[in-house]
Amino acid sequence: MNRALQPGLHGAFMAQGFGLLAQRPEPVGVQSLAGVRLAVKDVYDVAGLTCGAGNPQWLQGQPQARVTAASVSTLLACGCHWVGKTVTDELTYSLAGINVHYGTPINPLAPERLPGGSSSGSAVAVAAGYADLALGTDCGGSVRLPASYCGIWGIRPSHDRVSAEGCFTLAGSFDTVGWFARDGQTLALALDCLLPASTEATGVSRPRLIVSEDVLGLLDDDVRDAFEAWLKTAAIDPERLPPGRLPLAEWAAAFRTLQAGEVWQRHGDWVSRVSPRFGADVEGRFENASRITSEQRWQAAQTRLQARSTLARLLGSDALFLLPPVPAGAPRLDASPAQVSEVRLRSQQLLCMAGLAGLPQVVMPWRRFDGAPLGLSLMGAHGTDHQVLEAARFLYRQCIQPLEPAP
Repeated sequence: MNRALQPGLHGAFMAQGFGLLAQRPEPVGVQSLAGVRLAVKDVYDVAGLTCGAGNPQWLQGQPQARVTAASVSTLLACGCHWVGKTVTDELTYSLAGINVHYGTPINPLAPERLPGGSSSGSAVAVAAGYADLALGTDCGGSVRLPASYCGIWGIRPSHDRVSAEGCFTLAGSFDTVGWFARDGQTLALALDCLLPASTEATGVSRPRLIVSEDVLGLLDDDVRDAFEAWLKTAAIDPERLPPGRLPLAEWAAAFRTLQAGEVWQRHGDWVSRVSPRFGADVEGRFENASRITSEQRWQAAQTRLQARSTLARLLGSDALFLLPPVPAGAPRLDASPAQVSEVRLRSQQLLCMAGLAGLPQVVMPWRRFDGAPLGLSLMGAHGTDHQVLEAARFLYRQCIQPLEPAP
């Protein structure tokens, strides 16, 4: 039976496969990640292990993997050293980091707060120093949100550019491979391995930065004030989008509808047949997913097309959105379900843009609010992954690191 390793490792790891890997791929070229410790979310196939996806009943119904997932194999071939599999929210259908079966991984930088999900274990493994690099997945923010909550770097690459072969799927039109690191260089080395720069078009050297008033309106007051003050201190004068240009509440609702429809289409038969025991929040999402109609999905698909068109027009070929990836730091562990839900809904309005349009987004450490880490992020046009990460590393070195040390 798979279980979480508690608590000395912050509850980040599953017992299955911890410290062991029976099959190592042949090295490929220069091992740019030689010695880098790799943790892997328990949604990736690893030869000799069984993918649990955060739910014991799912685990029981899966065969032992015979082939290791493409992204895991690539990173190991680039020199990574295997550490283990990490805890995930159930079937990745959550942003909180709470798992009723395996526990809530402990946020190393704010132990009294949630770590964020669904890639909670991977984020915690990196933030606590047990791994230098950790694979997660991002459907609705499951890399970007925990990266922000845990004060580390994270990337959601452009949709469908990094192979998801051998990875559990929640909602295929949104799911991406993603990863965490404590520094931008390690994040970039992994990007070079998983998505060689030669596959990307040449970008501009000086991107325009865009700040949206619709985004700022969703932030906690102290976060918005700090963000505006930081822009002045760092001498950043971005292009401003006036209120009403980004209908974020409408976009987030469309995202939830489309995601739920895909989730039920893929997993509804299993849920109906097995009647698995879920945590209350995940169970509620599956119940809602079961009621999504084809008409609702069609209307939401039209909204997604509008969102993609709007964002493509605003970004063009030379612009990046600059924004906190979420409105505030992580909720406290003793927050009520209603409080956690409110934070989730507000966060989705910021996170849904990259999901709907398949855009790359990089999260970097920024500062703390009442002891809770909060990141900043850059989001660019589809296919500009290396450019977005390069710009984020430059921004961090020039405008964040000298003013506010990383949490």
